[in-house]
Amino acid sequence: MRIAGIIAEYNPFHNGHAWHIARTREAGCDAVIACMVGHFTQRGEPAILSKWDRARMALSCGADAVFELPALFAVRTADAFARGGVGILSGLGVDVLSFGSEIADMDLLQNVAALRANEPEAVSAVIARKLDAGISHARAWGEAVGDYLGVPAETLNHPNAVLATEYMRALKAGASPVRPLAIPRRGVYHDAAMGEFASASAIRRAFARGAVDEALAAIPEAARSWAKPDALHPMDDMLLYRLRQMSLEALAVLPDVSEGLEHRLYRLCREASGREALLDKLKCKRYTRARLSRILTHGLIGIDRAALEVVSGPTYARLIGMRRDAAALLRELKARATLPIVSGGGSLRGDACFEWECRATDIWSLLHDDPRLRVAGREYTEKFVVV
Repeated sequence: MRIAGIIAEYNPFHNGHAWHIARTREAGCDAVIACMVGHFTQRGEPAILSKWDRARMALSCGADAVFELPALFAVRTADAFARGGVGILSGLGVDVLSFGSEIADMDLLQNVAALRANEPEAVSAVIARKLDAGISHARAWGEAVGDYLGVPAETLNHPNAVLATEYMRALKAGASPVRPLAIPRRGVYHDAAMGEFASASAIRRAFARGAVDEALAAIPEAARSWAKPDALHPMDDMLLYRLRQMSLEALAVLPDVSEGLEHRLYRLCREASGREALLDKLKCKRYTRARLSRILTHGLIGIDRAALEVVSGPTYARLIGMRRDAAALLRELKARATLPIVSGGGSLRGDACFEWECRATDIWSLLHDDPRLRVAGREYTEKFVVV
């Protein structure tokens, strides 16, 4: 059995994701499993649907099983996000890591990954000059490496291309036998246009403005019954309360806080009226909005650098859902896995990584009006998903 793994957010699952799974099967894979983020995404934003509903969507449209990428790895920079996902999929014994990318040239991806792992002095010098000129690190890195390799910087800076190179880097760093498979993306990441292959961000915006039919048209019919997001409350009050209670020292040890950013954060969280206003005030050339968004979510959940040091890599693979006909796949995974495969939350009680997942889910639950969604402890009470 040739098993492929996909690292995903599915926020929400859409036609492009179904297309990716289908192309992965066509590449010779007998089964496809997803390693999916929980209730907060890599950019630090709350998912519009619960991970259980998003798992149902994926399972109804081609995935055979869905495992969880815990918050300690999901709400992180691209390299940590990739290490977490690759660590879980490698620990499950998959044969192939399939990912969508704006760059399908495997040699180019390998070269970029090698440069990320061992940055030449010439590239570092160019990056330093660009940083001194006030350019963000992501843009400076893309421009410097683009010049070095003779490729357009905008190609390297596409979010999925960045993740693709980090997946390659994580596979090599872990000496993983998993083979990478790049599937060319359909559509543009964060493109605002709606249509059959609309981006996840465009679909979220359509739901937010009440254009439900437009949003559903970009979601496979088999998944639409679970695509009913509640209007999420902004995290404004919870976030500002949390940040305003934190000392300068506590802000300074949030992941990705550096260069004295804690002083600006300490001051501006007392002036801003909400999360978006705070991000607008904090945004500058040196800090991307995505990085700042992650920092705010770390502050909200309470994740600091010490928490990340305690959990340096995945220690379990949590199965949150599977297809009814995937029993043979599960037996094969159990035979291959080097990580323990668990499903119920009870068996993870007391695990440091899982405790942060519980906290993230309990905070996410408070963004809803529906009393059924606002209860705490759903990581222990929610039923295992079978489609």
